[in-house]
Amino acid sequence: MSAPYRPGQPPWPENQQQRPDRPPPVPFHQEQAPGKPSPTDWALRIVGLVAVAVVSGFLWWFLTNESPPEKPTGFGGTPPPTEPAGGEFEFTPEIPEAIEDEDCADHAYGDIEDFLKETPCDRLIRAIYSTTIDGRTVYTSVSVVEMADEDTAKQLRELTDIDGSGNVNDLVREGDVDVPDLETLSAGGGYDSARDGREVIIVEADYDPNAAEGGTEEELDRVCSDAIRLAKEMVDPAG
Repeated sequence: MSAPYRPGQPPWPENQQQRPDRPPPVPFHQEQAPGKPSPTDWALRIVGLVAVAVVSGFLWWFLTNESPPEKPTGFGGTPPPTEPAGGEFEFTPEIPEAIEDEDCADHAYGDIEDFLKETPCDRLIRAIYSTTIDGRTVYTSVSVVEMADEDTAKQLRELTDIDGSGNVNDLVREGDVDVPDLETLSAGGGYDSARDGREVIIVEADYDPNAAEGGTEEELDRVCSDAIRLAKEMVDPAG
């Protein structure tokens, strides 16, 4: 039974013993100490470093691939040859050395003769070569016409490339080289030309009539294109 209430005393609830105040509850997430990065900060830093590395790598790739690679050079800084010293065919000269003349018009026919009379050349160098393709013998005429300047050389080549305009006589036509049953090398259809400064190179080819089975005009043209390189040794045998 509880004590009776006495006058002058505070009501019962205030008469009870007061409990001491409790400290406030500790928050669940504590604040980081100043100056110490959080895990989120570390993650952001790592992502930033990765991004810088990716961008740097891309820039390096872009710069190195935009610039064309330097061509490899040989000894002395000269580019190595891109083709073998020889050509597609092996040529054998049919005369000991090329024949040189000063009057080109005397050794030409058709419109080419007329042109060379009006515009004399400085010299004419001619030779005959032979090669064999699958048992077929091909005779090739190489003529080098050296003009006074590049402009007249250009005109001569353009005129020579026109069908039916004539040409410089090959040595078979003039009788300096004898091939049985073959009177000229201009009848076979093999032809090509080139110009090197003042020099016009004219090449014609035909088969040996006794060994022409299976031959084609396209094959003769290939021989002529390859024989253009022989002009260099004709003009300058000493190299």
